[in-house]
Parts: sequence; structure tokens; C-alpha cells
Amino acid sequence: MKSAASPDTTNHATLISGPITPALLKMAASMLIGFLAGAAFNITDTYFVSRLGTNALAAMGYTFPVTMVAFGLSMGIGMGTASVLSRAIGTGNHHRVQRLTVDALLLALLLVGALIVLGLATMRPLFQALGADENTLPLVMDYMRIWYIGIAFLIIPMVGNNAIRSTGDTLSPSIIMTIDLGLNIVLDPILIFGWGPIPAMGIKGAALATVFCRALALIASLYILGLRKRMLTAELPSGKQLWDSWRQIMYVGLPASATHMLMPVAFGVLMRMVSTYGEEAVAAVSAGVRVERFAVIPILALATSLVPFVGQNWGAKQYERVQKAQRLANIVASIWGIACVVGIAGGAIWIAPIFTKDPIVRDYLVKYLWIIPIVFGLRGMGQNANASMNAINRPYHGISYTCIRSFALQLPLAMLGMALGKYTGILIGIAAADIIAGLLGVKWISRLYRQQIQMDK
Repeated sequence: MKSAASPDTTNHATLISGPITPALLKMAASMLIGFLAGAAFNITDTYFVSRLGTNALAAMGYTFPVTMVAFGLSMGIGMGTASVLSRAIGTGNHHRVQRLTVDALLLALLLVGALIVLGLATMRPLFQALGADENTLPLVMDYMRIWYIGIAFLIIPMVGNNAIRSTGDTLSPSIIMTIDLGLNIVLDPILIFGWGPIPAMGIKGAALATVFCRALALIASLYILGLRKRMLTAELPSGKQLWDSWRQIMYVGLPASATHMLMPVAFGVLMRMVSTYGEEAVAAVSAGVRVERFAVIPILALATSLVPFVGQNWGAKQYERVQKAQRLANIVASIWGIACVVGIAGGAIWIAPIFTKDPIVRDYLVKYLWIIPIVFGLRGMGQNANASMNAINRPYHGISYTCIRSFALQLPLAMLGMALGKYTGILIGIAAADIIAGLLGVKWISRLYRQQIQMDK
């Protein structure tokens, strides 16, 4: 019998009936708010750090592969948490929901400890291997030393927010991230350039602002999980309970983490290739990636919404609803991709000067913004396919797809492009890989759906 203290969203699947389009778009719209805030958070950092000069902006570029690996790990655990929690919510077992939520947060805490030790121990050789030189390496280490120490405030809220989303509440995490953005906009210029008695701290200030804002996000997510959702418990788990929870979470979480980690590994190799054309090229790609992440947020929000929608309907064997949702997501990705070509590629010469006054960096950035947005639509279709593979409990298909995209397509084609067309050729190679991978993803997920439908007949 359902406890009176337990909110309805904690005990009932809500997505297996009713109109598909409103349900999916409502979740995506809520997620979009938070994702836009997160992307704007990064854009804000890039904007203020760029005012410190080309070396500082390039240093931020070198941090991307490492920060993306850490976020990939936490996103994987978050995805595994959402997958397991959503199924427990569907059964109405609120105690199990609490146990899984707490155990997921403990798993995130364990990950944090490992990353702090490993990260601080390997900073210098790692970033040297990525191409940072004597001009950028000290700046990279200034930023990452603070980032590593505060990594708990970066990772644990990501897992907590995924737990909140598993209840069907996609708005609360978005509100947290929006408040975070507003605070970061205030803190960044104060800590980076100084204000009154607060000294200018340069790139260290950007790191401190990020850690402080994320610490508040951690407090907010724990408040919602504990007091509003009743998803936390003070009951200590037995070793068997803890391992059982971790095993279920990591069945999806490990492949999902690997998927997110492989992309930054490939990106690190690409950045190494770009670095052969100078710090100006690295700085341009650093700024371009920030713009790109912001632009694809609507596509990513919809792909993320597919996970609870597809998962619940897959479990209920509502396969027609799953296929319709997949088609809808692909149509939206295509429309938004076309809009990005018009807005970003068409406005590249006006966008680039926002991020740099260096004419060489500006020219490199314009080329990036001309070429990469062309493939956003097909890349979104690939993301839709990957998200749905995890939702239907096919995480190893998801990681296989990522390996093909990143290592069998992206790196070889970028290397070929580098040999034929230098910096521009690298960008063309990346774009070609996304076109092929997007088409492959659409065909792959459709085949998985058909196979399951045939098995159930």
C-alpha cells in the first residue's frame, strides 16, 4: 500500500499512456531549460577567460578532455541510476527507491575520491601529453588543481539530478541549474578580474566560481531528494544490499560511462592534431566547442527525454509508442539541425569576434562554425539512437555505436582530412564521420526494435 508521505511521481509510471508528442516535448522543454543554463554556464566561463588572453583560452581547451571524462563517468552512473530507479518506481516499492538513490550517491562519492587522487597525481604529464606547452601548462594546472579538489560538488549533483528526473520531474533540476548560472555570471568577473577587496585571481577565479556554484547545486538536489521526494533514507545498507544496488546501476552505468569517456578520449586526440597548427587553432576549437555545445542543447534535451519515455513503454511492451517517439525525436533533430546551419554557419563572421580579438583565432573559429553545424541534425539522430539503446537495456550496443563513431570513423577521417587539407581538412573529416554515424544509428535502433517485436510475437 502506498505511503501517504510518498509523492505520486515516486510510485507510478506516467508515460505509458496518453498522447506521445505532448508528453515527450514537455519533458524535453523542462530539460532544455536546465541544459541551456548548463551550456550558458560554460559559455560564461569561456567569455570571461577569453578576456585574459589567448593562452588562458587555450588552457581551457586543454582541460576539456579531462573534464569530459569526469562528467562522462558521472553521467554514466546517473543514467544507470535513472534506469534502475524508474523501474523501481514503476513497481511502487518506495523502500527500494530510497535504497537505490542513497546507494547511487555513495557510488558517486566513491568515484569522487578516486578521481581526486588520480587527477592530482597525473596533472603535469597528462596535460603535457595533450599538447600543453610552457605557456599554457601553468594555467591549466592552476585551473585543474581547484577543479579536482572541488570535484565532489560537480559529480554528486549530476547523479542526484538524474535520480530526480527518474520520477518524471525534469523541471526541478533545471531550476537548480538556472540559479547556478545566475550566480556564476556574478561570481566569474568578480573572482577572475577582482572587485573591491577581492583580488584578481585569473583562471583560478573561474575554477573557484564553478566549484562554489556547484556546491550550492549539491545542497539543492539533496534537499529535493530528501524532503520533497522522500527518496533518501538514513538506514545503513548491508554489504549485500549495497553490492546489489551497485551491480544493477553499473550494468547500464559502466557502458554508458565508457560511452561518454570514449568521446573525450577521441576529442583529446583531435585536440592534439589541432595543436600542430598552434595555440591559436586550439583556442579557436575551444571556443567553437562551447558554441557547439550550446547549439545542440535542444537535440540533447530531447534525446535525454527518450530514456524515461522509451524505458517505461518498453517495459510495458508498448512498442508502437516507442517507435513513434523515436521518429518524432529524429524529426525534431533534423529541423533544429537546419536552423543551426542557418543561424551559426550563416552568422559565423559575427559570432567569432565575441570570443576573441585575435585575427588568427577568429579566422580558425569562423571555419569551425562554417563546417561543424552542418551535421548537427544527423548527430542528433545518432544521440537519439544511443539514448534509446540504453533505455531498452542494450547498453553494449550503445558503447559499440560510440566506438564506431569515434574510432572507426571520426579519427581516421580527421587524419585523412589533416593530410589533405590541414586544419580545414580535420573539420571536414569530423563532419563526414558524423554524417555516416547518424545514418548508422537510425538503422541500428530500428533493427533492435524490429527484433524485439518479432521475438514477442
